[in-house]
Amino acid sequence: MSKYKSFSIHQTIYKCRRAITAVTAGITAAALPLAVLGAGAVGAAIFKVSQFSANMMLPTSATQSESVFPQESQSVSSDNIVSSEDETLKKASGGNDSDTSSTESENTVSSEEEKNTDSKRGKVKEVQIKNSGVNYGNVYVKDGNSNYDVNIKKLLASSAKCKIKKNAGYQVLLVHTHTTEGYADKDKDWYSKSYNPRTTDKSESVVAVADEIEKQLNAAGIKTLHVTTYHDYPEYTGAYNRARETIKSYLKKYPSIEMVIDVHRDSMTQEDGTKLKPTTTIDGKKAAQVMIISGCDNDGKLNFSGWRDNLIIATQLQKQMAEDYKGLARPLYFAPFRYNMDLTPNSLLIEFGTDVNTLEEAKYSGKLVGKSLVKTLEKYVVK
Repeated sequence: MSKYKSFSIHQTIYKCRRAITAVTAGITAAALPLAVLGAGAVGAAIFKVSQFSANMMLPTSATQSESVFPQESQSVSSDNIVSSEDETLKKASGGNDSDTSSTESENTVSSEEEKNTDSKRGKVKEVQIKNSGVNYGNVYVKDGNSNYDVNIKKLLASSAKCKIKKNAGYQVLLVHTHTTEGYADKDKDWYSKSYNPRTTDKSESVVAVADEIEKQLNAAGIKTLHVTTYHDYPEYTGAYNRARETIKSYLKKYPSIEMVIDVHRDSMTQEDGTKLKPTTTIDGKKAAQVMIISGCDNDGKLNFSGWRDNLIIATQLQKQMAEDYKGLARPLYFAPFRYNMDLTPNSLLIEFGTDVNTLEEAKYSGKLVGKSLVKTLEKYVVK
């Protein structure tokens, strides 16, 4: 396994104190990082029913769906999948609290030998998420809202509130609410249940994926600022609040910013513990499938009146990706949540693969999405 920077020992003490406090106060153990609860079946089961709120960005009523996933087909409909963002809760999937620099002992055993000796292993199923939901042409949208329908044709014909100035000030801001989200080190059909899909090594996390987007935008003259601040470490709960303050500070410092993208990694697990790896092949190379999320003020309680502006640019990027790289994009998720998208027009949240996709697959997708994003924003270039 690849090396992961450790979570320090003082954090272990701090988390244990929180666990004791939680029990004595009778509050839910799900508010604690999974590192305290354990990354095994018990911790996962407890975390499945957890829920929290972040100033209306994450509704308190949401819990994880116990969806039944297809067992045989290698092509999976998104209608049957509820991902961790769908649940409004990104799983804190553990983390070592020692002072060593690696969570796995380094050895030279083969992947097959490692698989056969690991008694706590689970299956990985590589799938391609099918297009489903509302569609217009090659654009598909999963509508999670009860009060609003999606008119894709109208959205594609609309103009986003976006004015891109090339070779000027910062135009795009890339951030990470969950900065420590990481990937598998190898392309294989199993995973160790002791595996830690989070890392503070930014070269192995979603930060490296956003680096690829940044390269494409900057190369096209669309100046991009990539902020790599940790918002989910050392404390996981409240990450969206902390990311919110970061975004606000940079929007104030650089008023030229026209777009904010929160780059994430998804996680999908079947009831039997099998993890899904959404993958496609582009130009003979594996790429992690990508899901754009655009929020909505479904019940009018989120103070999020500008959600339509975000949906316009999201739909147009979805179309561009579908034209450029067939199979790369999962259906766009039109979600009844805010996810800090109220702070500026043209805000998006994008999920790159899951915790069992490899880093290289996710980085390749970052590069491809970056290319499609450049084409989308070219339409809004002004002098």
